[in-house]
Amino acid sequence: MTSSHPSHTEAVAELYDSFVAAHARICASNLHVGYWTDEDDGASFEVAAERLTALMVERLAPRTGQRVLDLGCGIGQPAFHLARGHPVEVVGVSVSRRQIEHASVRARQAGLTDRVRFERADAQQLPYPDASFDAAWFLESLIHMTDKPRALREAARVLRPGARLAVADLFHQPGQDWSTVHPLVTAVPLAAYQPMLRAAGFDVLDESDVTARVRVPRPLRERLRATLAEHRAEWVALAGEEVVRVLLDTDEDTFDTPGLGYVLITARRR
Repeated sequence: MTSSHPSHTEAVAELYDSFVAAHARICASNLHVGYWTDEDDGASFEVAAERLTALMVERLAPRTGQRVLDLGCGIGQPAFHLARGHPVEVVGVSVSRRQIEHASVRARQAGLTDRVRFERADAQQLPYPDASFDAAWFLESLIHMTDKPRALREAARVLRPGARLAVADLFHQPGQDWSTVHPLVTAVPLAAYQPMLRAAGFDVLDESDVTARVRVPRPLRERLRATLAEHRAEWVALAGEEVVRVLLDTDEDTFDTPGLGYVLITARRR
């Protein structure tokens, strides 16, 4: 464990504790990017975000009765998507106490508590026995973890041999580390993922750079920017002035930033 891990994790927890109310209002409770087929795709952000979740579900290829671990679950929307479409059990974890509380309420409201539950835990130090899950994903959560190799080793430890792991994450190109934009973001180059996964005990089945597909199509950018601008002060308090400036004060999409990319990965536990 790196020396910065405890304080960083606590800061991430505090950020997302404060973000729960806003999170529940935006993007149909998804806190990850969307996926569009091309620049002319007119799908809303909510639809596009659900598409990205669906792609992650495809990568897991879940089977009846499996136990799936959602590492960085937010307030539960991807877990609900998975459980509604497949007869599996889902355990979601987050370092944010308020996210877990809110997700648990939503599970009760959705009538899914028999198959979906949420627990406060750190993905870099999981409280579960070895080989206790059949599949897992990091859906845009590794970006906040300072010790990514440790998080991947922990995922490998709790997964059974042959289990699938799906990863959706932001990356930067060598020499273009944009992670300094926010102190709670720790990006790595695209080339770092496969060695990290192999060292943790995984075989990589697929790695897809989908940066072009997560760019918001131009016709939707102004609508999205206007929605965010309505709550600018709230966003500044949560994410910082520099992040908000990137999101709101430029004519380009966030993923037009040089060196910024998005990857989807499927791996299998050896």
